[in-house]
Amino acid sequence: MRSNGLLVSAVLCVGTFTLTHLAFVGPATGANAPKVARAARGGGEYDISDADIQNFYNSLLTGAGGDPPKGTVLSELVVKFFHGDFTPQGFKRYSGLWMLNGKKKGPPPGNIGKKDIAVGVAGLKAQMANPMFVTKGGVGYGVDETQKVEDDGKGWVWLAAEMSPGGLAVELFKSVPYGKRAILVAKQNNVDELFQKVNWDTALGNIEKTFGGPQIKQR
Repeated sequence: MRSNGLLVSAVLCVGTFTLTHLAFVGPATGANAPKVARAARGGGEYDISDADIQNFYNSLLTGAGGDPPKGTVLSELVVKFFHGDFTPQGFKRYSGLWMLNGKKKGPPPGNIGKKDIAVGVAGLKAQMANPMFVTKGGVGYGVDETQKVEDDGKGWVWLAAEMSPGGLAVELFKSVPYGKRAILVAKQNNVDELFQKVNWDTALGNIEKTFGGPQIKQR
């Protein structure tokens, strides 16, 4: 009888410990709550903080400004998507003759001249300061389209690229371009600051990197 009494006592002790332990297990609160919320919305390890954005911006302010060098994919993208007219019906790419060594030639891709690049950069600057077309982004990586926002209110404007059926294409964002190839970012109210100091080598290297998402090689 004594051994049975000891067994009952042991069972009661275990039961008491289990109930006590379960009483302290509940939903994450306090410091853990934001992490749970971020994971639920698709962010987590790919979240981009304000400090990350500032560091990205600072990395671009390490050059001499001016226009991107001729013959690079970056200068070709700038001309292709910003040398033309932005209308309510959409962007109408320049269809005239490209400038090659100051003379009208072309228009085969790859033969664009420095004047064409300068016109493209002027168009890029104007659109970054006051974009006519903005692609939705922000919130986190992999979220549903319905959760994305056009403007996250942080005051930044982004130039980001993504592979499309027609090749590499660029778009402007006023929210973090999660999962895209973020090339440039500027303060929308002071776009000139970026272009006065932009390091085009850094910007060119950014085309190979996925921002706020897993690194994916797209060719």
